[in-house]
Amino acid sequence: MGNFTVQQANDYIKKNEHLVLQDYRPGFHYAADIGWLNDPNGFSFFAGDYHLFYQYHPYQAAPGPMHWGHAKSKDLIQWESLPVAMAPDAPYDRDGCFSGTAIEVDGQHVLMYTGHHNPDPEDPGKIRQTQCLAIGDGITYTKLDENPVIGSDALPAGALLQDFRDPKVWRKNGSYYSVIGSRYEDDSGQILLYRSSDLRSWQYVGVMSRSGNKFGKMWECPDLFEMGDRDVLILSPQFLERDGERFCNVHSVTYMIGKLDYETGAYEYEYADELDYGFDYYAPQTLIDDKGRRIIMGWMQMWDRNIPAAQLGHQWAGMMTLPRVLSLRGNLLYQEPVKEIENYRSHHVTFKSKLNGKRLLPEMEGSQLELKVAFKPLGASKFGLKVRMGKEEETVLLYDADNGTFSFDRSRSGHVIQEAPTEGGINGVRTVSVGLEDGILNLSIFLDLSSVEIFINDGVKTMTSTIYPSADSNGIELFSDGEVEVTMDRWNLCHKENSKRMEENIISHSVSF
Repeated sequence: MGNFTVQQANDYIKKNEHLVLQDYRPGFHYAADIGWLNDPNGFSFFAGDYHLFYQYHPYQAAPGPMHWGHAKSKDLIQWESLPVAMAPDAPYDRDGCFSGTAIEVDGQHVLMYTGHHNPDPEDPGKIRQTQCLAIGDGITYTKLDENPVIGSDALPAGALLQDFRDPKVWRKNGSYYSVIGSRYEDDSGQILLYRSSDLRSWQYVGVMSRSGNKFGKMWECPDLFEMGDRDVLILSPQFLERDGERFCNVHSVTYMIGKLDYETGAYEYEYADELDYGFDYYAPQTLIDDKGRRIIMGWMQMWDRNIPAAQLGHQWAGMMTLPRVLSLRGNLLYQEPVKEIENYRSHHVTFKSKLNGKRLLPEMEGSQLELKVAFKPLGASKFGLKVRMGKEEETVLLYDADNGTFSFDRSRSGHVIQEAPTEGGINGVRTVSVGLEDGILNLSIFLDLSSVEIFINDGVKTMTSTIYPSADSNGIELFSDGEVEVTMDRWNLCHKENSKRMEENIISHSVSF
């Protein structure tokens, strides 16, 4: 068996979490108490709480044998860290409890995950990945004696045994289904569908879809769900080739709109696009809550890049995005931040003005903010704003009306984040095509100590990225190359538990220029 246990992990966290430095720790995004965090797992609504599990290596701010960290929340914003749910302590998962999902069954919380076993690090072909179950009550989880429930013998011909991971489980018409990422013998990604009546005995249904080396390599972290009469498939293809301004990161997240044939397992899609156009968004998962909302949360990071907080010895790495509500409008998947974030607003400042040139806004500055900005060009062709500005630092958000593109530039945002060689030589900038809505560009921007999330035109496009500026780089500046009308609302954002204000002390005022 592996050398890691849940008790060891929890003891280590309790003993060492005080060593974590807070300089870049997020105020309203989830990060683990100490150590390394990546993919969200088991994102679910259970027994009145939102539950978030995640790939976790508590012992250092770098990947290692993966555990399942665990947190819960009443409102998706303020999270309570819970004891580690699983450690790699069984023969079938001794080298990692890899990603998976959760489902409620008869009042119990069932986790379905990938057991990772790597008997010879010098020979990746000997890796075995199988699908396993653990059952719990929201705090404590026990792995099934009969694990793995889907072994290597359940793979179809041509599927590689070493790449078979990340099950998403759901129930439909009295049966359980699971989609699982796989790699075919031609080195391309594919998604497999399985069916079960009891979660313990599974039957292979078919290949849902396969990339054929035309849409990336290994397809990781599939998530399939219904929206109306259509089936949305979200997946994370590795090494998807750049297509203009799309798929610029070393790994991507895409969504497809189509229909699944539950009898054959075939998935036919009519539309596909990138889900987020920023630098740091990967392996998202969705849940449906008691309000009927389809909510998505992703890992706000990207593989194969340096992470400044870890490099600086801060003892942590990785955080989650804001949870977002999904809606399907035609073929477009919109993402909007959950309304619960509004409960953490304070110090409201608003203004409306016309601009031609540059204007620094000292009343708007800050490092943990929500900004709502509407630009109406009245002759300007390029306009936008700079955030987290300092003497030599700035993060630039630019709209080019002539080309209908919005750009995010972090090339001068602080500590350098080196991009992978495969990322196209466009270091520091990401761009997305998006038009004006009734002649207006609407932005919702969320700044945390080391991140920026941008929702464009009600979330038809999003850009999610990490940044690591100096603590005193808090300025905000508007700019344009011609006349533009600007309306802006700004709030501080903070956790209620960290806020000493009372409701009657909330400041709200208007500023005109």
